[in-house]
Amino acid sequence: MIQRKPLILKLALGVLLTACAAPELERLEDEPAATENFTLPQARRTHPAIDGCQRFLVALREGQYEIAYRYLSSDTRKALALKAQAVGWRGEDVLRQSKIPISQDISQAAPFDAVATFALPSIQTLQLLATPASGSSTVEQRLRIKSNNGQSRELTMRFEGLAWRIHNPELTAAQN
Repeated sequence: MIQRKPLILKLALGVLLTACAAPELERLEDEPAATENFTLPQARRTHPAIDGCQRFLVALREGQYEIAYRYLSSDTRKALALKAQAVGWRGEDVLRQSKIPISQDISQAAPFDAVATFALPSIQTLQLLATPASGSSTVEQRLRIKSNNGQSRELTMRFEGLAWRIHNPELTAAQN
């Protein structure tokens, strides 16, 4: 009987900790007031496209170039990889080296600022925009980003492989 008591206490503590750490669920219409403590109001949620953009920028800031590269759309990654192949690099090496090859001679590589190419430095706000129907099989979301110094820019996020990824049409158009 003495050995069961510590086991029961440990199990009870585990159940209590699991209950306290439960994720908040999205609040639905006509939910009873009693569920408010356990649900997340829509105003506090972050749209997954905004989250994808933020994750890309955090990965760049932390020097995790392989992760940042995965937050680019497949077309954008192909465009970078194609340019990088000219000098024997991989696509993420363009992010790592902050240079983009313009010929087979690496000494002639142009400076490449990934933050300036795909977003803006020191972002103050990220805003969802109405995205017109494209008629294609891709799912896209437009974002407007504003920096602390007043600059504004729109970018396209694509839903691919169960994640929102930054798509740069100018970079992919240059490949064609």
